[in-house]
Amino acid sequence: MKISFGKTSALLTGDIERPTEKRLAVEDLSAVLLKVAHHGSATSTTPELLAATHPQLAVISVGARNVYGHPRMEVLQRLQGRQVRTYRTDMQGAVTFYLDGKGASAKPAALH
Repeated sequence: MKISFGKTSALLTGDIERPTEKRLAVEDLSAVLLKVAHHGSATSTTPELLAATHPQLAVISVGARNVYGHPRMEVLQRLQGRQVRTYRTDMQGAVTFYLDGKGASAKPAALH
């Protein structure tokens, strides 16, 4: 699902994986914010999707010390290689994103 407001948008990818990302990558997916698919698994957040989206911010919803090893290092490296500022719920807790139609900002929860 893509949500747009003014010149900003967020792409919420749910649990899509490589085949769906490849089909979507031919669309105009440009988004300031990307919700990384499938908790950052190796089968998601492909180079094709990142090229179609070119996000500035990303969030990975993932539990701390999960048994699946998410997010996967290759996904983190792909995001870093594109200079996407990435937030992780396992490290920063809940993160609130503000899209004002002109730009986007993030506010991580205060963890104690």
